[in-house]
Amino acid sequence: MSVKYEQRDDIAVVTLNRPESFNAITAALAHELVDALDRAGREARAVVLTGSGKAFCAGADLGEIAAGYEANGPNLGAVLDNHFHPAVLALVNCKVPTVAAINGATAGAGLGLALGCDLRLMSENSFFMSAFAGIGLAPDSGTTWWLPAHVGVSRALEITLTNRRVLPDEALDLGLCMRVVGAGELDQASLETAKALADLSTDALVSTRTLVRDASVTDFVTALQAERQAQHRLGLSAEHMEGVTAFLEKRKPNYRSASA
Repeated sequence: MSVKYEQRDDIAVVTLNRPESFNAITAALAHELVDALDRAGREARAVVLTGSGKAFCAGADLGEIAAGYEANGPNLGAVLDNHFHPAVLALVNCKVPTVAAINGATAGAGLGLALGCDLRLMSENSFFMSAFAGIGLAPDSGTTWWLPAHVGVSRALEITLTNRRVLPDEALDLGLCMRVVGAGELDQASLETAKALADLSTDALVSTRTLVRDASVTDFVTALQAERQAQHRLGLSAEHMEGVTAFLEKRKPNYRSASA
């Protein structure tokens, strides 16, 4: 299996599992990731996405892609349509919050996967790198949308055009991750972060994700209307009633029972 799925209470730990190739993305891995995220959306309340071995994800498996080159040249558009885009869309549209545990090298399409998660934690020996310029390509897997959304156009261009590594402390300063921890602390820190999300209303968190993303590419009045629609729907939910009741009763809300 190229992707491992493990349930820890109501946290799904999804691990890219090709350590011998730094978890480079093959067609099989992409489709297994779609299946794992779909399963997590049905069975869990939050996801931790990480990599096995020394890397989070080194990007596309260039050996597999090169082997598929046709006589008239590679059809990379088809590779994206059939494999990479479904995986990225499954991640960004996951029905529960997602936390990336960045345990090592994160490059190429792997950067797109990391940026597509809701939150990111980095170990002190990890790094981000666009990598595409080094092989004569432009960024893909959502990187051209996510990176400027996080750091602005000028810095996104500098990172992608120079092809340099972004180390954890800089990533933290840029807002590309929420926390940097020691390599031995990453698993526990990411699980604690995911559990904090799992303790909250899943519907409210996913709705917040959608609103924040959409607001960055729409006008203010449209954003207000989207907020209104989401708030009206959430206001009718059992989770909202549990939150209000718990506040009035001065106790911690139990959103798990409310959403059962």
